[in-house]
Amino acid sequence: MKVHMVLMSVALTAVLLTMTRLADETPPTPALITSITSSAPPAGTPVEVPPAQAPPPPRVYASSSDLPDGPEFPVAGAGTFHVVPGSGPVVGTGPLRTYAVEVENGITVDEPAFAAFVDATLADPRGWTARGARSVQRVSGAASVRVRLTSQQTARHVCGFEIPVDVSCRDGNSVFLSAARWFRGAVAFLPDLDAYRAYMVNHEVGHAFGQGHQPCVAAGGPAPVMMQQTFSVSNDEIVRITNGVPQGAVIPRDGKVCTPNGWPYP
Repeated sequence: MKVHMVLMSVALTAVLLTMTRLADETPPTPALITSITSSAPPAGTPVEVPPAQAPPPPRVYASSSDLPDGPEFPVAGAGTFHVVPGSGPVVGTGPLRTYAVEVENGITVDEPAFAAFVDATLADPRGWTARGARSVQRVSGAASVRVRLTSQQTARHVCGFEIPVDVSCRDGNSVFLSAARWFRGAVAFLPDLDAYRAYMVNHEVGHAFGQGHQPCVAAGGPAPVMMQQTFSVSNDEIVRITNGVPQGAVIPRDGKVCTPNGWPYP
């Protein structure tokens, strides 16, 4: 009898333990499920994205002679130059002027691209060969004009920096194109860098061909390629920037403003 009662007690204990375990494993009630999920947005609800920040406004330049913002450029080089290999056919008619393309030693640039741009500019029908004035030909040896891509510091040394503006220049039969301007351009031409590069080549080679500086003559018309457009396309502003420093031309203070132009015969 006692054995029987003990067995019944053991069986009852096992039943109670099983019921307790099942109670612990009982799934949450619907109310509990609702409480857990109520903080999540319903499926398909659009997620609010914060608005993108507006880009900064374009820089307002204090002077049209300021060097525009832009990529890095060669600041210093060796002060010596090497020829970019290449030659071409005679372009145009009239007296022949040969030219070589050079890059300053110690600077890193795409030399074939620079040479190709110079070639295309000097061969353009709007350029110095128009109207039978002269012909040009690229050579790799002795040349009547040497077109040189020049670091900023070398250009400042050769061309001067009395007026604190980065410029290009012609010295003897060599044309020094400032890398600062080649990579950044000039305010008057923004945002068209290629148009300014054509102006650089034509203006400085124009000096090598005997051309002097000119003012804006027809207000609202294209500036003469020999106008100092790196400073400005406004006669008054050129006078203000140069502040009486001789520039090889008398620029009138007459209020005339031209449009930028890089070609001798646009």
